[in-house]
Amino acid sequence: MKFVHFIAVAGALAIVSTSVSAQNASSNKAFFASSKNEVTVANVTANNSPVTLFDIPAALKTSSTGGVSAILSMECALWTYNTVTATNNGGKSSSSSRAAITAWVEVDGVKATPEQVVYCDRAQAVGLAVNLTCDAGTTSCTIAGDITLDLFQATKNANSFTFFLGPLSPTTHSVKAYATGAIQCWSSTTGTFITCPTGSVANYTNAQTQALIGKRSLLIEEQQNFGTQ
Repeated sequence: MKFVHFIAVAGALAIVSTSVSAQNASSNKAFFASSKNEVTVANVTANNSPVTLFDIPAALKTSSTGGVSAILSMECALWTYNTVTATNNGGKSSSSSRAAITAWVEVDGVKATPEQVVYCDRAQAVGLAVNLTCDAGTTSCTIAGDITLDLFQATKNANSFTFFLGPLSPTTHSVKAYATGAIQCWSSTTGTFITCPTGSVANYTNAQTQALIGKRSLLIEEQQNFGTQ
């Protein structure tokens, strides 16, 4: 993963760029990283393995009673697409699609509290029933054909969550942030989960169910005052 911006914080007010500073991790009280690269965390055929959002081998050093807090912020984009075909008097046909992104932070390989957090999740279900009749008096009437309904939604928002782990040993700590996506599509025709369909709706030629991450940032700080409630 390419980080487009790294900043180390060596004091409460002093902010310096690691690319031009001789500061090392043992003097850092905080650390900031960001990336603008878009990441696809799930595709239309299967759920991907977790993707690494940030990998900082030496972020900061804590004191003997210190802990680490990490604020992971990200843009979260979800696409959901359903297509349903129903025949006249054939009962209701339905389909559903779901897209979600969860993320977590690890300090020295240990998941920070509260472990995995849902940053965005959307479930979309569509049902379609066609029940047409023809009243033509004494003349018979036959209605043929079917009706198809397509529904596509694409949304994007930004979310943030704070993770924590401590107390930690007075050593230099590594910090990693991960995300994983999930997509599911179901059809009443098969009665099972199916490969998520793709299609074209209005001006959207790549309508599908998808989960993506846009801009993101990670702020890491040492904490001395903490407890549980």
